[in-house]
Amino acid sequence: MTKMEKLPRILLAGMNSGCGKTSITCGILKALTDRGIRIQSYKCGPDYIDPMLHSHITGQPCRNLDPFFSTEEELRGLMAKDSRKAEFSVVEGVMGYYDGIGVSSEKSTHTVSAATGTPTILIINVKGMSHTMIPLIQGMLEYRENPVRGVILNRCSKGLYQMMKPELERILPIKVVGYFPNDDRVHIGSRHLGLMTAAEIQNLDEVIQSLGAMAEESIDLDLLLRLGEEAEALPAVPVPGVGAETGETASVAHESAMDAPVDSAASVIPVRTAASAVSAAPAARIAVAWDKAFCFYYQENLDILRQSGAELVFFSPVNDRSLPENIGGIYLGGGYPETYRKELSENISMKEEIRRAAETGMPVLAECGGFMYTCENLIETDGSAMPMLGLIPTDVQMTPRLSMDFGYVTMEAQQDTPFFDKGAQIRVHEFHYSKAAKRGEVCRMEKSTGRSWTGMHVRGNVLAGYPHLYFHNCPEVAGRFVRLAAEYEKRNCEETT
Repeated sequence: MTKMEKLPRILLAGMNSGCGKTSITCGILKALTDRGIRIQSYKCGPDYIDPMLHSHITGQPCRNLDPFFSTEEELRGLMAKDSRKAEFSVVEGVMGYYDGIGVSSEKSTHTVSAATGTPTILIINVKGMSHTMIPLIQGMLEYRENPVRGVILNRCSKGLYQMMKPELERILPIKVVGYFPNDDRVHIGSRHLGLMTAAEIQNLDEVIQSLGAMAEESIDLDLLLRLGEEAEALPAVPVPGVGAETGETASVAHESAMDAPVDSAASVIPVRTAASAVSAAPAARIAVAWDKAFCFYYQENLDILRQSGAELVFFSPVNDRSLPENIGGIYLGGGYPETYRKELSENISMKEEIRRAAETGMPVLAECGGFMYTCENLIETDGSAMPMLGLIPTDVQMTPRLSMDFGYVTMEAQQDTPFFDKGAQIRVHEFHYSKAAKRGEVCRMEKSTGRSWTGMHVRGNVLAGYPHLYFHNCPEVAGRFVRLAAEYEKRNCEETT
């Protein structure tokens, strides 16, 4: 029989996108951290930006829990793996509680809360309503079986809260955990890919401090912690497909922790964990682009690369003039290259080094924003163009609307590549406000609606395209990446001796 363990935790879900989930989650994370509680945070879905904010507050790597990428058993294992190193865990949902793939509730925040048995608090924006909130919440509770245990009323005055709390608790089988006042001074802004990154929010620490103070004052944190104790037990042993970690997580999220030549204006540096640190003799060194232009990486991806034998060294395509020394591979993640296109384009020495490395067989993995950087020209909506790396023979142009390809996609390889074989099926995610003249022919991409197209480019050992990969879903890609990098290093060493 599988040994189980109690791991207190709570999930904060929204009635809809834009209801205040992230601001309230950040406030609660700050308030609990200020109480000296060791917190592990999670984000449902494929988001990159919210985890940066979480990590900035807690000093711990935030993890993604995505039911499209992981089975329910894997979700439980992933949650147990990191929650056991904390005193309390907080999960932030995505979109509305029941919003899943397409117009269904499949792979939604509800899926995560039900699969992991995590007590859930609904966040509802009650501005402009009073009694109407009761049938709205009642409908959420009765729609299907769920672990919802309480609500937080957002954009609510103290007076309305004091009147509605007893009424809600009299009519509905839930607790009103607290409220958040209507205060735009602590609103976290948004841009075309979602919320602002940690680096882009002016006076971020002041905003977080204010959110934490509001949470401490207007949310019953003791009640929230008690509700978290009701969470179902999780497996105390590794689940198949989920790597077991040993040791404690490093509680630092600073440049010095990574020994990385990273722009200080960048968002939170991905945290190195003791368990994922490589051995004294790593198989290969992989350079990871990390600055204000490229900062979208899943912590799991970085961990799995390390577990596969890579030493990760971080660099800035915006500010650095050369690549790190003695590397065997380059990882170009997503981000906002369009915002920093001038700096990227004019950093000639960096572009020349990356081109030279790729042309001599160094493996390069480029996702979304990284793919845009590998193209010939990045063209703005007004038609102005900036030359990029030119590794992939296509231009990419910014668009005013989100691409129709956005969302979850199943990618099937139509040919053998250095990173995966023909027939390989990999679940990926796309989200971009740009369009490539040539999307690539390497893979067949298909959405749950049946809509399909081709995508991904391979040139030599360069794999580039819009899809974001999640290595827990495709560890063989990470393994091949490290192996290719090791082979390049060995070949390069032999040629220079």
